[in-house]
Amino acid sequence: MGKLGATRAAGLAAGVMAVLLSSAARAELQAVAEVGVGYSDNIRRNNANKVEETIGTAGLQLDWDQRTRRIDGEATVDLSYFEYLDNTFESEVVGTANGSLAVDLLADRLQWVFEDSFGQAQDDPFAPTTPETREDLNFFSTGPNLMVRLGATGFAQLFGRWSQTTYETSPLDAERTTAGLTLGRRASERTELTLNGVAEEIDFDSDVNTDYERKSAFVGYQLDAARTLITANVGYTWLELDGSDDTSGSALVNVSVARDLSASSTLQLTLSSQLGDAGDALRGGLAGGIVGAGSQITATSDPFENRVASLEYRFFRNRTGFTLGASLTDDDYETQSQLDRKGKVYSASFTRRMARTLDFELTAALYDEEFQSTGLQSDELRYGAALSWRAFRTLGWRLLAERYDRDTNDASGEYQENRVFLTLAYYWGAGDAPAQR
Repeated sequence: MGKLGATRAAGLAAGVMAVLLSSAARAELQAVAEVGVGYSDNIRRNNANKVEETIGTAGLQLDWDQRTRRIDGEATVDLSYFEYLDNTFESEVVGTANGSLAVDLLADRLQWVFEDSFGQAQDDPFAPTTPETREDLNFFSTGPNLMVRLGATGFAQLFGRWSQTTYETSPLDAERTTAGLTLGRRASERTELTLNGVAEEIDFDSDVNTDYERKSAFVGYQLDAARTLITANVGYTWLELDGSDDTSGSALVNVSVARDLSASSTLQLTLSSQLGDAGDALRGGLAGGIVGAGSQITATSDPFENRVASLEYRFFRNRTGFTLGASLTDDDYETQSQLDRKGKVYSASFTRRMARTLDFELTAALYDEEFQSTGLQSDELRYGAALSWRAFRTLGWRLLAERYDRDTNDASGEYQENRVFLTLAYYWGAGDAPAQR
C-alpha cells in the first residue's frame, strides 16, 4: 500500500484532530498513539515459502464524541502504519477510521454534513489477506440538510449529498449524487417517525464499469429511552443498471437496538439488508457497529445485496471488561455471482487492570467464509495478547503477540503466522486512560 493510502488516513486523522483542538474542552476524547517495532515469521502468509520480516510501526486509536448547540460529531479511528524494513512489501496503512460531523449554519434550519469512512478491500477474496491482495477503500460524503417545521410536532427535511468512493489501485472510483426528502413527526423528545424517499446516481470514472441508479422508499422510527436506543428503517430499494431496461429490487432493512442491561453491561442487536456497493457496506458496517465490520469487503463495481445480523454484548466494571460478539453476512451480487458468499464472525475480548500501571488484554476472532459458486470454504482464527505498562502518567510500553491460522476445504491458501510488537505508547484524554476496544 503506497503513499495514497497513507495520505488519506493521515488527512482524516488530521481533520479529526483539528476539530478536537478547536473545542477540546467540550468534547469527550480518548486516544492512544504508538510507535515501535515488530516481527513476523511468515509475512507473505505462504507456508510453502515462509519469509520473515521486521516491521517498523506507528499507530493511532481514537474515540471522539462532541454534542454542542452547533456541532454534532463523532469519530472512531484504529489505524496502523507499517514500514517493512526488509523490503518484502511497500509501506502501508491498515485499519479503519469512521467519522461524521454536522455543523449548524442556521439554527434549526440549515445544516452541513461531512462523513468519511476508511478501510480496506480485498482484490482477491479467495486468497489470504496480505498487502498484495488488499487496497485502501475510502467513502467520503458531504452536503446540506434543509429543515422546515410543520406545526408543533411535524417537520420536513430536504437533503443532498455529493459522495466519492475511492480505491487505492483498482479502477473503481465513482461519484455519487443523492437527493432525498423526509417527512416526519416527533411525538415527544424521545420518539420520531418519518417517511423517506431517496434517489441516487452512481457514475464510475472508468467506462469499463457500469453506472447505475438507485431509488429507495422507507419508513423510519427512532426511540431514545432511558436505557434503550432503537433506530429502524424499513422499506424497499430499486436498482437499474445503465443501458438495461430491467429493474431489480430488494427489501431495505436497517434496525439497531442497543439496551443497557445494567450500569456495567450493554447488548446491541443489528439487522440490515440493503442493495448497494462496497462503499455502502464499509460505511454501514462501521457506523452501525457490526461485529467484524470492514474485514470482508471485495473490490468490485458490481452492486450487491448485503444482509447482516449482528449481536454484541459488552461489559465493563471496575478493572475488568469483556465483549462477546457474532455476526452473519450474506452477499448476493447482481452479475458477478462467483463473488456470492456467506460469512460468520465470532469475536471475544477480555481486559483486566492488573495493577495501577499494568493492563492485560486477550482478543480472539474466528472468520468463517463460504463462496457458493466456487465451493471454497475457509476458516481464519486470529488471537492475541497484549500487556501495557504505564511507566508514566501519559507514557508507557506495550507488548503485543498475535497468531493467525487459516484453513480451507481444498488446502489452498492455508497458512500460519506469528507476530510480535513492542511499542512506546502515549495516552491522551479521558484521564489519560487507554481507549477500551
